[in-house]
Amino acid sequence: MDGVKSLLKTEKDAQEIVAKARQYRASKLKAAKADAQAEIEAYKAKKAAELKKFEDEFAGSNEQLEITAETEVKTELSKIKKTAQDKKADVVKLLVNAISSPVPELHQNVVVS
Repeated sequence: MDGVKSLLKTEKDAQEIVAKARQYRASKLKAAKADAQAEIEAYKAKKAAELKKFEDEFAGSNEQLEITAETEVKTELSKIKKTAQDKKADVVKLLVNAISSPVPELHQNVVVS
């Protein structure tokens, strides 16, 4: 009987050791996950700060480019309007002459036999 009790006690001790090992492993796994999550959050925060810095650095240059482009567009548009105003009389005269004195011609695809 003494051998059976000793065997049962040894088996119970082994089960406790295995349970403690599993608990230790689970706690280490949780700690590793928490550390990894903390590293991920730190990396995200770092990249977000870098993006914010980049946006702040180049935000003014985009606005300046937009202002410059708008000025160029307005200048070109005023030149086009001025040219259209200057050429308006010539275009009207050309159209009136084309309509009032047509020159009859055969189409280039017509074959004269």
